[in-house]
Amino acid sequence: MALTQTPDKPFAWVVFGVRPSAAPGARAASANPALPRYTRVTILQEQKVGEWMWYRVGENQWIEQRQLGIVQLAPRPAGVGAGEKWIDVNLFEQTLAAYEGDRMVYATLISSGLPLWPTPTGLARIWVKVTHNKMSGREGFPDYYFLEDVPWIMYFNRDVALHGAYWHDRFGTPRSHGCVNLSPKDARWLFAWTTPAPGAGVWTLPTPENPGTWVWVH
Repeated sequence: MALTQTPDKPFAWVVFGVRPSAAPGARAASANPALPRYTRVTILQEQKVGEWMWYRVGENQWIEQRQLGIVQLAPRPAGVGAGEKWIDVNLFEQTLAAYEGDRMVYATLISSGLPLWPTPTGLARIWVKVTHNKMSGREGFPDYYFLEDVPWIMYFNRDVALHGAYWHDRFGTPRSHGCVNLSPKDARWLFAWTTPAPGAGVWTLPTPENPGTWVWVH
């Protein structure tokens, strides 16, 4: 599902299986093959119809924006150095992109917080990395959760983290209690790529010489 190189054009993943329309705003065209969930497509053209954007992904193939998780090159946030690593989390698109300076090196779909538990926005650094640990919360409420061995955890905003999620496969839609869920494969890649570089133990803390990678949520 992930992209591992800087794209020439904006691209997207199909979040829900969809049959493209022949024109923006039109019904799905029976002549167009259905695109399965997590199909990656290139954005060739866009046009607004009503309140929603439509994107052309092929010849006579248009998809409405709510069916897609779109990635475009993002500007480096103020305060992030030209050669620094940083992560762009787009809550509207439910996507994540990893950058080295202004060069995108990785991108994928995420699941951020549900409306009652939104993922906080802003710019922060990873302050601790944990190879695996339990996560629990909401004790005494119907949505109580207790998860063993959550993998590849990168805390960046108090108890909010990027981490692998093995209990669902609905990336591209909000699903969490505030954290940024990733597929275990994507989380493992980010865990190895981000700073501080992971050590031999379960917990890795940053140092002044090896600070945590920036995470920009917006």
